[in-house]
Amino acid sequence: MIINTQAFNARGADARRIYQELDQFGTRKPIELIAQTNPILIIDEPQSVDGAKTLESMQDFNPLFTLRYSATHKVEYNKVFRLDALDAYNKRLVKKIQVKGINLKGSTGTTGYLYLESISLSTTKPPYAWIEHEVRSSTGSISKKRVKVAEGYNIYEQSGNMPAYKNQTVTEINGYHNKIVVAGEDVYPGDILNDKDEHAFRRVQIRECIISHLEKEKQLFGQGIKVLSLFFIDTVEKYRVYDELGEQQLGEYAKIFEEEYDKVKNDYLDLFEQDYNDFLKDTEPAKLNP
Repeated sequence: MIINTQAFNARGADARRIYQELDQFGTRKPIELIAQTNPILIIDEPQSVDGAKTLESMQDFNPLFTLRYSATHKVEYNKVFRLDALDAYNKRLVKKIQVKGINLKGSTGTTGYLYLESISLSTTKPPYAWIEHEVRSSTGSISKKRVKVAEGYNIYEQSGNMPAYKNQTVTEINGYHNKIVVAGEDVYPGDILNDKDEHAFRRVQIRECIISHLEKEKQLFGQGIKVLSLFFIDTVEKYRVYDELGEQQLGEYAKIFEEEYDKVKNDYLDLFEQDYNDFLKDTEPAKLNP
């Protein structure tokens, strides 16, 4: 029997048929007949139904035992099986694993936050880099800005003259060694300078996954191949938050995902690939966020 929690989690005037005395059950309640069989409960995504009210209602089934299947358990009971990324690869459930590293450097606090995303080369133009740094607005608020820069880019001026970026200029973009030089320091793609904020670190990781996904998706779109990207997260609360009724809300990572996807996807529009353009424009981040 397949059932959702709403089918048995109500009481009083809103009680579902499972708790009502029905003639076709000999004036007995369906829940009573089910409980007599000592059923095995199999719960998909138990973190969405782990509220006190739902757990209490589950006892009405008088189950022999309960199995819970999830990638991100909110509460761990007696774990009997685990499938991680390496196991999935070894069992050939996925064909390939690619790793893109994010490195935290510095953290001295004497210079400002800087992240080098990538360096792009051209046969006709000088190389340029995608970087992210902090910017102070006219009202004094500080946010992070992702920009495409060439050699000579003055981070101090572009940040709104933030003291942390004093004398911070991109003096070299070296495509051969895959690095940029800022104030005499080598910075490589994936390096984050001077940031201890885990929230910002996770944001960069999520953005990099989106970029990798879109690059592969654009490459394979014409072949009709669907690209799938997986996130392995520490706790489900970072991705999905559930209220007492089991209704899901966006967690920290889900919010970041939707924000970053909207920022990045326009970079992959191509005038010569209209079918993919239409697909990308019609794809809302909420639809990609399971």
